[in-house]
Amino acid sequence: MTPTLAADLFHSALWLAVELGAPILGCVTAAAVVIGVLQAATQVQDSSISFAPKLAAALLVTWLWAGQAARLLSGFVDKTLGAIPWIVRQ
Repeated sequence: MTPTLAADLFHSALWLAVELGAPILGCVTAAAVVIGVLQAATQVQDSSISFAPKLAAALLVTWLWAGQAARLLSGFVDKTLGAIPWIVRQ
């Protein structure tokens, strides 16, 4: 395996992790900001109140994003497994 190929696979894996995690992280962050503003406005500072909406947002985005995530993972696995014969020849 050449260093260039290893770097390319590593770069692809890191970018895939960003693509898979960004929608969930963004949605949970947005939910946390909204809940935080509502808690500050109502002066209710119970930490258990903010957990359920963030969990619901994460589950909803995960459910909606699952098809695209499977396609992204499938493409990465195809690319990685497709590189094996080329790696073996080197």
